Formats: sequence, C-alpha cells, structure tokens
Amino acid sequence: MTTVPVIADRLNQWQHESQGPWRLLAFPTYRCNVNCGICIRNCFEKPNYLFHELTDERWLRLVDEAGSLGVRSFVIGGGGEPTLRADLVTAMCVKAKQYGMEGRLQTNGTGLSQEMIETLIKAGWDTLSISLDGPDEASNDFIRYKGAFCKTLATLETLRSTKDKYRSDVPLVSVHLTITAQNYNRLEDMIDLCIDKGIDMFAASPLVENDLEGRGYILNTEQRAALPGYIEGAIKKADALNFPHTLHNLLMLVQADKDKHFKAENMATCQADSEDLCTAHCLEPWTGIAIDSSGHVSPCCYLSDERSQSIRDMSLAEVWNGAYMTQFRKTMLEGQLRDECRYCSFPSGEEHVDLKKAVQALSSTPKKRAVLNRLVSSIRNYGLRGSYKRYKEWRLIQQRLRNEKSH
Repeated sequence: MTTVPVIADRLNQWQHESQGPWRLLAFPTYRCNVNCGICIRNCFEKPNYLFHELTDERWLRLVDEAGSLGVRSFVIGGGGEPTLRADLVTAMCVKAKQYGMEGRLQTNGTGLSQEMIETLIKAGWDTLSISLDGPDEASNDFIRYKGAFCKTLATLETLRSTKDKYRSDVPLVSVHLTITAQNYNRLEDMIDLCIDKGIDMFAASPLVENDLEGRGYILNTEQRAALPGYIEGAIKKADALNFPHTLHNLLMLVQADKDKHFKAENMATCQADSEDLCTAHCLEPWTGIAIDSSGHVSPCCYLSDERSQSIRDMSLAEVWNGAYMTQFRKTMLEGQLRDECRYCSFPSGEEHVDLKKAVQALSSTPKKRAVLNRLVSSIRNYGLRGSYKRYKEWRLIQQRLRNEKSH
C-alpha cells in the first residue's frame, strides 16, 4: 500500500536516538535595566557568581556545540535582560537558526532595536516572548515600572510594522503575563488587547511568591477562589476568536496549587523506582539543560547552582553527560527532591501531565520497556508535547501495520 513508506519513515523517526538534549535554555546575562516588583531577582541576595558572565566567544561556541549535539529548541531566557548583550544575543539567534533550531527569545522589550528586529526577521527567528502584566498603565506599571506600558506597546507596534514591511509571519510575538492581585481579573481584557495590537499568542503563568509577602502582589484567599472562573472566561473568549493561548495550562497549575503546599510538606521523599522513568517526579532533567550567565548548568530554569559543572571549562556534551546532571537524574529517580523541586508547579502543567500519561501507558507491562526507551530518546528530540503527539501517532501506526498484515 502507498502508506507503507510513510509508516516506515514514522517508525524510523520514533526510534531515532540523539546524544544530546532536545532543548537548551541560555541565560546570557543576569543584569537587568529595570527593577520589576515581582521579579524573583528581588527575592534573595543576588549571587556574585552570576555576574561573572561568559564571554561572547564562549556563548557563540555553545551554539555550535548545541547544533552538533542535535538540540532542537534554543531558548534565550530572562533572569536578566538578554538585550543588554544585544550584539551577542542577535549573533546567537542567527547562528541557532543556521543549525535549524527552533528559537525563542524572552525579553522585557526595552532593548529591541529596529536593527535587531530586522535581523531576527531575516534570520527566520521563531518566537519573541515579551512581558506585559496588565491591559492598561495602572495595572501593568504598578507591577513593573512607570512608563513600562507605553514603552512595551511601542515595541509591539514596531514589531508589527516591521514584520509587515518584510511580509514576514515570524517572529511570532507572544505576550506573557504573570498573575498578580492587580491583573487576575483582567484576563479577558488582555485577550482583547492582544488581538487589537496584532499579537500572535497570549501566555500567562502563576506568580512565584517567594518572599513577596506584604508587597501587594500575592492573591488573597477570595482572589484565589475567583481566579479559575476568570481563567475559564478568558479561555472561552480566546477560543471563540480562535486566538492562541496557554490558559488551559494556567488553569491546571492553579487547580494544582490548592494542595501544592500540603503535598510539598509530605514529599521530601516521594515514591519512585530508580529503574522506571515514569515514576520520576519531573522529567526535565532528561529533556533539556539550562546554562546560567556564569556558565553553570542545571536541568531547568528554576534552579541555579554554583556547585554545578560549568561550560566555562567543559563542553556542552561533557556537562550534559557529566557528574552533576547524572547525579540530579539519579536522585530524581530515587525520589530525593530538592526544596525547589518540591514546590515547583511545572510537573502539574499540561505538557508534563500529558507526557507522564504516555510514559505510564508505555511502561505498564514489561514487554513495553523497549518502547519506553525509545520514548526517552524521543523526549530529547521532540520535547514534551511533541513526544506525546508522536506516541499517539505510533499507536496509529501499529494499528495500520496490523491491518496491513491481515490483508
């Protein structure tokens, strides 16, 4: 049948193995040009080592190493403001696209010059995520800084007009909001604003509440109880307008947050099986790697550890397979969780929940262990959501092959 070559190709891709991470998250600087009230940087004393930044040459060499290892997703993250090293970040973006990686840049938008925007468009950069924490000056600027709302809207307009000039659909522009007491009930207004300003997607995430008590940002009991209803209203509006968003994920995280602290207090050690990946509390240590401004590595954006190995004196391949990441995976499988992991909301999110379901289904019987091993490789290649999608495709392929043999 004519579908056999397609099925064979799908199976070949499913079994393809990569020696490196699927995603790389790079934080080229910890410096920032603004001082937003909700920023996690304000929750603790800033570690000196994070200001000992890697050189431009080492960051650019990292992109080469990522390309050679088969990294599929290259994310340049905040922590600081990446565009404070605009020339470097622009060069990293161009180089990452030359390797065919999907690219995402997180920024407050203040340092996106016309020249940088045009270069990103010409390079085919995929996504820009820009912070905006309210649909008007009052809500946004209380959270961020005076004048932030107007400045961000000006950047968004420049992006739209420049994309129109080059007749380009990329980069896709995503506006990101952090839920606070000032904006939790303004989500539908944010959908309206995004559509009016030509934004491609709306993303929202819960507030990291560490040490923010008394600053007016944390939702009170009544506001927490009302939040799911506001999220559902925004989902209904966005879906009716066919506007992309991440609100389903936000709703899952908010609902999980109700018993998060109880669970965290009782999961310093959680049930796990050192031989069974599906029992791991979080799969991030197997899917990607984060590199902070000083070169130290961690499995995700929530952790920064001066004790970890560094690409300052090691290659990406060496740290990916090195002692720190290996030990982190081992303790995760053993159920020995760090405090940051116990209180982290990511494992309750949509992508991770979907992937865990796929892992559990594949590992439900001993004869499926070989398939599970292929899934681990697929996570590296295609990410959480992509792997779950490929798992469903694989099930369809198996059915088609059985039907093929019966004829």
